[in-house]
Amino acid sequence: MKNIIKRSGAVAITLVLLMSSSCSQDFIDVPAEGTPTIGNYYDSDVKLDNATNGLYGLVWFNMNKSAFYGITDVISGNMYADVYNDFGKFTDLSFTNSQSFISDAWRSCYGAVANSNAYINSLPQNVGPNVTKEALNNALGESHFIRAFSYFFLVRLWGNVPIIENNADYSLNYVIPSNPTEDVYKFIENDLKYAIANLRTKNRGSNYAGNAHVSSGSAKALLAKVYLYEKKYELARALAQEVINSGEFKLLGGDELPTKSFADLWLQKNNNNEESIFAWQWTGAGGYFDGNFSNTLFAPENRLVETTYSGQIAPSQDLIKNVYEDGDKRRKETFMLPGDFYPNLTYAQTLDVDSPLVLGYTFAVENEAQKSGAGLKKYVIGKENLPITGPFNPPFNGESSMNSYMMRYAELLLIHAEAILGSQSGSTSDAQALKSFNAVRRRAGVPEKATISFNDIFKERRAELACEGDYYFDLGRLPFSEAKAILEAQNRGNKEVEKHISISATNLLLPYPADDLIKNPKLKEVAPYTFK
Repeated sequence: MKNIIKRSGAVAITLVLLMSSSCSQDFIDVPAEGTPTIGNYYDSDVKLDNATNGLYGLVWFNMNKSAFYGITDVISGNMYADVYNDFGKFTDLSFTNSQSFISDAWRSCYGAVANSNAYINSLPQNVGPNVTKEALNNALGESHFIRAFSYFFLVRLWGNVPIIENNADYSLNYVIPSNPTEDVYKFIENDLKYAIANLRTKNRGSNYAGNAHVSSGSAKALLAKVYLYEKKYELARALAQEVINSGEFKLLGGDELPTKSFADLWLQKNNNNEESIFAWQWTGAGGYFDGNFSNTLFAPENRLVETTYSGQIAPSQDLIKNVYEDGDKRRKETFMLPGDFYPNLTYAQTLDVDSPLVLGYTFAVENEAQKSGAGLKKYVIGKENLPITGPFNPPFNGESSMNSYMMRYAELLLIHAEAILGSQSGSTSDAQALKSFNAVRRRAGVPEKATISFNDIFKERRAELACEGDYYFDLGRLPFSEAKAILEAQNRGNKEVEKHISISATNLLLPYPADDLIKNPKLKEVAPYTFK
C-alpha cells in the first residue's frame, strides 16, 4: 500500500502476547495461561488440533472490536460516521497517530505474530510421544499461515515493518529497524509455502464445524492474493486455478450450491460454510475477548441489538449511490434502504426490557444510521434467536458468534480473473477469466460480461467485498494519483450535507502508533532482513 497521513515521531513495537488466556474453554482447549511451552500437555492429536484455536479469535479481538472497520471501510469511503465518534475521524481523515484504532490494529497483528512464533518455536520440542507428525505439521502450518496473514495486513497498512521470528530475541532487544516492503513480502511468501506443504487438505462440505481451521487450499488462495499484490500474475493465476480445480470451496448460490444464496453468507448458522477460505472465529458465550461486536456497530437501531446503543457506522453516500447495478442482490445484503425486508432478522417490538421479539424486520427511514438514509446490513444478525443466530453475550456489549470473513471463494474467483488479465490496463475475453468473473456476477443476479477490463474487476471487487475490509487495500494497489482522485471525488457527508476530503499526503500508508514511536527510535530506519 501506499500514508494518508504523514509519519512523524520515532517507534517501537510493544508485542501484546495474548497467548489464549481468557478464551472460552469450549473453543480453546489450552491451559489457563495459554502458553504453548507446556511440556507434554499436548499429548494427543485432538489437543494439538485445538491448541491453535486462539490464533483465529482472541489475538484479533482488539482489531475486530472497531479498528478493523475504521482503518479499512471507513477510510476507504465505503462506510460513514459523523465527527462525534472515533469512526468519524477516519471519514474526514482528521485522525492522528495517537488514535486508538491505529495502535489496536498494530498490536493485534503483532500479537498474532508473537503467538504464531511461540507455537512455531516451541511445539516441535513440546508435544507428547502420542502426537502424530501429521498433526504437528498441521499445527505448525496454521501458525505459519496466521503469521503470514498478519504480515500481509501489516505491510499493506504500514509498508516497511520489522520482521520478528523469535519472541525471546525480540524481548532482549526491541529497538530494531524496519525491514523493507520487498523483504516482508518474501517472508510472507515463505510462510505460506510452508503452510501449503504442511496443512491438511480439505473438501469443505456441510460439516461446517470441521471447516473452522485453514487448509492447504486456504494457504494457496492467500498466496495467490499475495502474488496479485506483487503483480506476479502468472504465479497468482496458477495457484488460483489450482484451488478452483480442487473443488474445495464453492459459492453459496453458485452453480454447485444453487439452493443457497449470497444472503446465506450472513447467517451465524452458516459460519465456516463452503465459501469461507479464512475467517476470524468468535463465540457469543464466552468472555469479553471472545465475541464479535459487529452487530452492535452496524445495526441501524437499538431494537436489533442486545445493547442500548447501535449504528456507530453507516453506509456512505458513495456506496449507496455509486456501487451497485440495478437488480444486484448484494446491495440489499450490504446495506438497508427503506422498505427492505429481512426474514431472518429478529427485533424487539419496543425498547422496553421485556418487549416481545418479532422475526422478520423491515427497515424504515426513521431508523437510519448517522443521517445516511440507510443502515448497514452485512454482519447485522439482529436479536438472539436460536438457531437462526448463535448465542449472544449481552453483558459484553452484545457480542455474537458471527464469524468475520477474511477471505471468501468469491474473491479468489476475481483474483483468478485479474491474474489472467495480467495488468491494470487492457481487457480480456479469455474463457477461464470470464468463467470466474461471471460466476460471481451470476450469483449476484447481474448481467454477465463478454469482455472484462481491470476497471470491471476493480468495481466488481468493491460490490462483492464492501464492508469486509478490502476496498482500502484495493485503492492502495492503484497508482496513487488515481486512488487520490477516487477518494477526493467521494461524498463523505450524509444525505443532508455533502462533504469532500483533500489529500496532501503522497501515499495511503497509515502512521505508526504514537506510543510505539516513543519506544523504538530505530523503527523509521530501514534495513534488509537476514533470511535464515
